[in-house]
Amino acid sequence: MNHNHTHSSDNIMDQIDRIVTLWHRARPDLSFNSTEVIGRVVRLEYFITRRVLQDLAHYDLNVGEFDVLAALRRHPPSFQLSPNQLQSMVLISSGALTNRINRLESRGLVTRAQADHDRRGVIVTLTDEGYKVVEEAVKHHLAAEAELAAALTEEEQQQFAALLKKMLLSVED
Repeated sequence: MNHNHTHSSDNIMDQIDRIVTLWHRARPDLSFNSTEVIGRVVRLEYFITRRVLQDLAHYDLNVGEFDVLAALRRHPPSFQLSPNQLQSMVLISSGALTNRINRLESRGLVTRAQADHDRRGVIVTLTDEGYKVVEEAVKHHLAAEAELAAALTEEEQQQFAALLKKMLLSVED
């Protein structure tokens, strides 16, 4: 294993180190260990979001619209879901979801129709064009994720994923 790769960042200060150093001076009585973790997760989220938004802009999609297309794409062979199913997968209000579906429908990426089994129900379906767009967008999205995670070895990525999962499970319902 390449130990140089693992510890190459130890003696270089990042933005969080600078903030924690100042806090230690201002409040030496407090522990800022959690800031070292949470501050870095929050800062990474900023860079990840910026990169994802740049990638999705090529497809004239925002993150929410991509999430809807991706949720439909994960449900072959019909690529259909009800608004309730979509809402539970993308975790937003029904009003916000309706706006996303409207925009995607106006672009011909999804269709909305009455569900056969339920006169009141609606079913959202990925169109052929929507399928093409999400296939391309997912490829770019995965490439961007891989590029962002490339600072870590595969083993480190697995360890980090496990640690992040442990943190998420402690706060998720």
